[in-house]
Amino acid sequence: MKTKAHFLLTIIWSISASTTLTILAAIPLFHGLINIFQLPELTYLSEKTISYNFDKLMRYLLNPAIQKLNMPDFTSSQAGLKHFADVKQLFLLAILLTVVLLVPTFLFIKKKRYIQFYQGIKICLVIPVFIGIIALFGGFDSIFISFHQIFFRDATWLFDPATDPVINILPENYFMLCFMIFGVIYMVFWSYLLLKTKRSFSNEKN
Repeated sequence: MKTKAHFLLTIIWSISASTTLTILAAIPLFHGLINIFQLPELTYLSEKTISYNFDKLMRYLLNPAIQKLNMPDFTSSQAGLKHFADVKQLFLLAILLTVVLLVPTFLFIKKKRYIQFYQGIKICLVIPVFIGIIALFGGFDSIFISFHQIFFRDATWLFDPATDPVINILPENYFMLCFMIFGVIYMVFWSYLLLKTKRSFSNEKN
């Protein structure tokens, strides 16, 4: 039972760590895509202005000490502010879990307890593949909507550009790329454990 709990903590860590790394990667990714997504043309704002406001948003989302979101060039509705506050809580929770569960996950790998969960590791790898297939045939919209319905209890994530114009600099394709980065990081971790498990089985046979 203790070992199963350890495996569950490792799963939680893998999701949290993948989320944390994705958040960090999302910042330079956004700056690199501003002109590719033609955001200055779509919003009639300069690249510098877009970058500045995005950075203000990310600082708010990642810094517990910042309690009020202030984007100088974008107004925000109460619903929009609530949604960003909810996102902030999720971001900080992911970072906290990444740090707190790092040691248990390290011990799980060091003591080779993953060997007992060969089938479980394969399931951890199959699930994102299944989600990817759904996205491929059902469109990213279905995944994006389902994600928000699961993690947010209200509809504040349905931004109205008229009251929350910041949504104009956050195109759906940007979020799709972030989801892909998360998937790659998550898959690399579990693929690594699957490979190590197979090698352990091979060494036992030899």
